[in-house]
Amino acid sequence: MNLPAIYRSGFKCSKCNKSFTSKDVFLDLTVTSGMKEYSELKPARTELFRSPLVSFLYERGWRQNFNRSGFPGRDEEFQMAQDYFQSVAGGILVDVSCGSGLFSRKFASSGAYSAVIALDFSENMLLQCYDYIKQEETPMNTNLALVRADISRLPFASCSIDAIHAGAAIHCWPSPSNAV
Repeated sequence: MNLPAIYRSGFKCSKCNKSFTSKDVFLDLTVTSGMKEYSELKPARTELFRSPLVSFLYERGWRQNFNRSGFPGRDEEFQMAQDYFQSVAGGILVDVSCGSGLFSRKFASSGAYSAVIALDFSENMLLQCYDYIKQEETPMNTNLALVRADISRLPFASCSIDAIHAGAAIHCWPSPSNAV
């Protein structure tokens, strides 16, 4: 997969012929991609994470509050996920509702997967993820793709994904039952 070329030009689905746009940083695979005038009212829990301020603060304090709620911490959470995904090593992993890419970047840097897709509905979270990628020199051009998509309408063919990671994200989804 030539990610830089896709990011420059966009993408066209071979099944439905819909063209999807690229934002130079992420591929927008939402139903509304490329539409100039369209608005859909999303729940507040979804819209909150589309805020530039929340995107900026997520790894600068917000995520650390999870420890107070009983989460084990980012390194231990990552190791737990890696242990769980051992059987799909070398496969394609999608980090849904990736936020600022905290775990997406770790999965990509681990080298355990042929591809890691950092997927989120929030444009601002994906932009923040890209900023961290540049700072950390995560291998963006090798195995990490940033994709904007709706969790209820994942744009992947059946059986094309080997693992899905959703760390502390289900509460943000407009319709969790549609996503699962």
